Amino acid sequence: MVDQMKSQYERRIQDLESRLAKAERDASRAATRSEAAAVRAEQAAAVASTESRPMTAPRVTPPASPEPGKTGLGALTSGTAFNPQISVFLDGNYYHDGIDGEGATVVGEAFQPSRGAPHSHDHDNHDDSHGGHVHGLTENGFNFREAEIAFSATVDPYFDASLFIAIDGDGTVELEEGYFQTRSLPAGLRVKGGKFLSDFGYINRQHPHQWDFVDQNLPYLNLLGPHGLQDTGLQLTWLPKLPVYTLLGVEGLQGNQEIFGATLGDDDRAALELGDTNDGPRLWTAFAKVAPEIGVNHALQLGLSYANNNQHQAVHEHTHAHQGNHDEEHDEGHDDHHEIEIHRNGLAGDAQLWGVDLVYKYDGDGAYGHKNFKFQSEYLRSIKDMRITSSAHPEVVGSRRTFTTDGLYAQAIYGFAPKWTTGLRYDVLGMTNEVSGGKDASFGSSDRWTFDVTWNLTEFSRLRAQYAHNDILQAPGERERFDAFYLQFLVSMGSHGAHAF
Repeated sequence: MVDQMKSQYERRIQDLESRLAKAERDASRAATRSEAAAVRAEQAAAVASTESRPMTAPRVTPPASPEPGKTGLGALTSGTAFNPQISVFLDGNYYHDGIDGEGATVVGEAFQPSRGAPHSHDHDNHDDSHGGHVHGLTENGFNFREAEIAFSATVDPYFDASLFIAIDGDGTVELEEGYFQTRSLPAGLRVKGGKFLSDFGYINRQHPHQWDFVDQNLPYLNLLGPHGLQDTGLQLTWLPKLPVYTLLGVEGLQGNQEIFGATLGDDDRAALELGDTNDGPRLWTAFAKVAPEIGVNHALQLGLSYANNNQHQAVHEHTHAHQGNHDEEHDEGHDDHHEIEIHRNGLAGDAQLWGVDLVYKYDGDGAYGHKNFKFQSEYLRSIKDMRITSSAHPEVVGSRRTFTTDGLYAQAIYGFAPKWTTGLRYDVLGMTNEVSGGKDASFGSSDRWTFDVTWNLTEFSRLRAQYAHNDILQAPGERERFDAFYLQFLVSMGSHGAHAF
């Protein structure tokens, strides 16, 4: 469009110059008509001049021919409009921590009383407590986190569609997103359907290559799982015509989650008297995002989100030590013999999640992001209201347990030089970390500080160094403190649409 406008402007200038030259010639001829002889001589000279040399008026340049497949405005034509944009993102790193490469696992399993014992979910390919493909699960040394293949296209005048496939370093293929979006609904309405990342919060809908740090923050990892809120269902958003940008949305999702609204396998459900898995949709979300105008170089977005999963199941284990029977009395100094017995409690109920997010961006007008600044923060609060369905202690069956855990992260990114940024993040899980209802207990929190430096060589390649100091609560009274270091590369191939704010 800019090229077309430039071409039109040049043509208009040339046209004005041509008109001015013609007017000057006409004025010169009119001034000499008073003398007939001079007029005849001038006319003869003009004819001879015209025959012997080219015109002096500037030549008008015709409009440039559009590129194949595009109109004069640069828009796609029917020849290419329905071909999908294809891009591939390669994400790898070198990692080292001081606890034999277990740091990423420890960070993703920070203690919260609702977590319970590891168990298998109903998802087909989730064969461990992590649920299969996990972003950021690393070992000391070189790691290839994933290759993400993205397809996006206009289907017809009514729908757009996108597909995101992730392949991890072991060759495991996973569908991350596959959805359609409407294009022409009235009154600012839009419908999305398929498998997609929820618009709950701010960072939940971002893919790993969009993160400002190598790994996900503590609240998201531990309250939502490594995939975040990623599910199958429908989303309806409304962008009303208001003086201030306001986006409202609701989602109805199946409810197959790893942590928030997890369900157990058939054997566990039967043994723990948890009942069958409810039909979907079981997970409902609502969100609002507001972006007031605060200046030309400034942008601010505030968000409020709520999610409810009407079925959450868990199994909690605890141990009892019993003194064994002996044929003779113990002498002084003889160790008692104990037998360890493991008891399992089944719990069922629902889960609620509240979220508040804030994002501020400043455009420093520097080259390649120099002096740009971004600050973002989110607060999450998870409340799981459950009842004990089965236990080795019959007196507690039917009693209520409420598990409350919250988390916060805040991070800032600054462009300290062209193509260079530095970031600082603080995240904490468990400012409130408690269980109530029949059994009341409160536990400590986990937190860490993270610092990184990123070299954005081009729009298609990025190198990043990251250091984090971790203080993670693994169990009541048991902590793991360690340092972790990343060197990451991100490379993209092909074309893809701009990322959302």
